[in-house]
Amino acid sequence: MRELRSLKDLALVLEGLKDFDSPVEFLEQYRTPGDIAATLAWEAMLRGDLEGKVVIDLGCGTGVIAYGFLALGARQALCVDVDWRALGIARENLRTFEGFVELVAADVRYLHIAIPRDACTVAMNPPFGVKRRGADLEFLRVALGLCNTVYSIHKYVPRSMELLESTARSYGFRATPIARAWMTIKQRFKHHRRRVYRFEVELIRFVRERSEVR
Repeated sequence: MRELRSLKDLALVLEGLKDFDSPVEFLEQYRTPGDIAATLAWEAMLRGDLEGKVVIDLGCGTGVIAYGFLALGARQALCVDVDWRALGIARENLRTFEGFVELVAADVRYLHIAIPRDACTVAMNPPFGVKRRGADLEFLRVALGLCNTVYSIHKYVPRSMELLESTARSYGFRATPIARAWMTIKQRFKHHRRRVYRFEVELIRFVRERSEVR
């Protein structure tokens, strides 16, 4: 792995990782852009939520986010995805960190992990709910039940942001937007009519404040 001296260095490394071979439309599979994944990891490092922690990447896909967190000091990565093929690509992308990565094939909705809440940080780019309505909230609820700190990427829609903040409050978490960026993905699914799609995403940090209320 090349020496990382800046956020730009990390973004370039992440952008060079292998993409999906045959993305599954229903799972909304697309690789997290390097600059956005790097920003998520960099913010976690600056806020002290990364060093010595187990990073849990829910819906890890090709492992881009997990790579960024490991490169900046996470102790171990637990990569969870329902797609075996995606996990195979993640294994290849994360081979630099062999011995510090565990790959788990599972539906995150039924995931059970025995890790102390204060010993881990969730980092994820969940489905935006385009193909399965509410998928982003499902991922968030799971994440809030696992660790005291969660970093997540969500499509920026004012109404959706309100729902995310409300869900966080119901679990005793505070939601803090940390960055907004333009995400660019290339044409890859049948319903795509343009070569390139650009849309705004919000990077959000969720921190547990009190005993969760269900």
